[in-house]
Amino acid sequence: MSYLYYKAINWDEIEDNVDKYTWEQLTTNFWLDIRVPVTNDQPNWAQLPTAAQQQIGQQLAASSLLAVFQSEVGTPALRHDKRTQQEEAVLNTITFMKSVHAKSCTTIFRALVPGKSQTFFDWADADPQLQAEIEQLTAVCQSGTPLQKKALFMLTETALSFGKYATVLQQTTLPNTNQMLHNILQGSAIFCAYLGYKFQLGFNELAPSAQADLTAWITQQFNRLVNLEADYLSATCEDAEAALNLCRYGVNQTLAALGLSASYSVTPAPFVTKLAHIAIDQDQFRQQVTAANHPADLEVMTDDDYDF
Repeated sequence: MSYLYYKAINWDEIEDNVDKYTWEQLTTNFWLDIRVPVTNDQPNWAQLPTAAQQQIGQQLAASSLLAVFQSEVGTPALRHDKRTQQEEAVLNTITFMKSVHAKSCTTIFRALVPGKSQTFFDWADADPQLQAEIEQLTAVCQSGTPLQKKALFMLTETALSFGKYATVLQQTTLPNTNQMLHNILQGSAIFCAYLGYKFQLGFNELAPSAQADLTAWITQQFNRLVNLEADYLSATCEDAEAALNLCRYGVNQTLAALGLSASYSVTPAPFVTKLAHIAIDQDQFRQQVTAANHPADLEVMTDDDYDF
């Protein structure tokens, strides 16, 4: 009879300091949707035109749909390809935070449109462009290679999400709703920096011909998904070009994190700048990991540290 063998995780024996650093960043960045006072946005929400409310509701429902996919399918698909035990612990945390991201949309609806959230969720579930995106992502999660799965997970966190946030980001009179999105974006930035690092480890192990094949595959898949997203945004956003601009920025951000060349033209805009400030590039990420694990920077704990 064969038995599964489980080995206890010893966090004092770290194979890759990036795992430890990312775990610490995720736990430091931990937040819950119920701690953000979205109900304070209700007076300003009531002053928005009905069309604006409708667009925001649809985009939030669409964002929730992607977050649910990431928590239930996307992140679990990455666990099978872990390099270290600590990496699985990090992925478990990402899975949970994606569930928080999904629930955040319900929390916003509960505060701004009590009793009406199901209408928006039903709309997202039936939208053909959104379902086409989910179908393509699912196919890769089921049969793609480890590196292919990482690439599309990251694209979902950026290009397939940024455009959907555009309508909300434009409403500066909803500061708490925007704070919720800011929290989500910060988490996604950590996820992408971490997975981009893991992707590059695997990519650099490939033969040049395999690297070329994978790069071509990524280009094809990204273009196909961006075309679907463009159709979706054009049909649902009043300022579709601004949303598409954020989508294109997201593609370039993902390509940079993968170590590949940016391929989309992006127009400078305030919201692009805002997203750029939140993003974590690979050089910055690795420098942060090195600094965090420098022995000279470690502070020895004393009994006073436990005196609350």
